Amino acid sequence: MKILIVSDNHQDETSLLDLLNIYDDIDLWLHCGDSEFYSENELWETYRTVRGNMDWETNFPVVRTIETTDFNLVVLHGHQHQVKRSNAKMLDEARKSDAKIVFYGHTHIAKVDKEDDVYFINPGSIRHPRGNIDVGSYAIYEKIDNDEYITFYDWNHNELKDLSQKLS
Repeated sequence: MKILIVSDNHQDETSLLDLLNIYDDIDLWLHCGDSEFYSENELWETYRTVRGNMDWETNFPVVRTIETTDFNLVVLHGHQHQVKRSNAKMLDEARKSDAKIVFYGHTHIAKVDKEDDVYFINPGSIRHPRGNIDVGSYAIYEKIDNDEYITFYDWNHNELKDLSQKLS
């Protein structure tokens, strides 16, 4: 299984289209909000998205639970889950959905945290990065046999080795 996760592109359609053109082996395309696109945008035929604080479209869900063949996961933006303070409200969402991974955005900071056997993964912002990296980023989750990996990439598609890691 291979999942591409992107967030906070803030009206940059080119970055999302580029990802679609580069990767042909992705099983699930996730967007963690703040696209600033409307629901009619053709990108939503591929990407599954949620509503961010800069998304005025009300048709997007605030929280999305996705059941894969291996596990459940949650996608949310985070502005309504106080992600800048703690993972507590995201952990509540994970427990409600029996999810082992929560993908989120909002902070624009690419990172991985783990709490109570739940991973909290932020791909960073493809458009406006913050934190220790000064280039836009996205992430790819991959399960190979029984091993799970999260690999972060900059917007030039170079691996960010300091952030990438084995999860299991």
